[in-house]
Amino acid sequence: MKDPVDIIYFLVGGAIAIFSFFKFREKRKKILDNGIEVKGIIYEIDDISINNETNYPLIRFVTKEGLWITEKGNWTSTSLKPGAEVTVVYNSNDPKEFTYRISYDWSDILGYLLLIAGVASIGVGLWFAYQYLIS
Repeated sequence: MKDPVDIIYFLVGGAIAIFSFFKFREKRKKILDNGIEVKGIIYEIDDISINNETNYPLIRFVTKEGLWITEKGNWTSTSLKPGAEVTVVYNSNDPKEFTYRISYDWSDILGYLLLIAGVASIGVGLWFAYQYLIS
């Protein structure tokens, strides 16, 4: 696998994974640090999926101002079931911008796995580039 195109795939793929990790983490941290926390429920699991495997939950909650919000969540877990209680943290200026936590929050662990995969991909790409240059 010393083809320059393959090397570029590894480097670009790793960079995209690392960028995605930091972007998602930054947005989630901003909401968690500055948002308003309320209780919500998994209203239903959306039938629309991206890859025919992942269904995102519809989360319903009431803001402190009494506004009902029902929106698709930004991450999912196979253990989420309709009616399950979640902790919702929303942006007070835009309540439709929110994140949620469940009793066991895998989103941080999955984020770090994405970061590790990105770093590993870049490492592999650099190794192949080195092999290509010395051959």
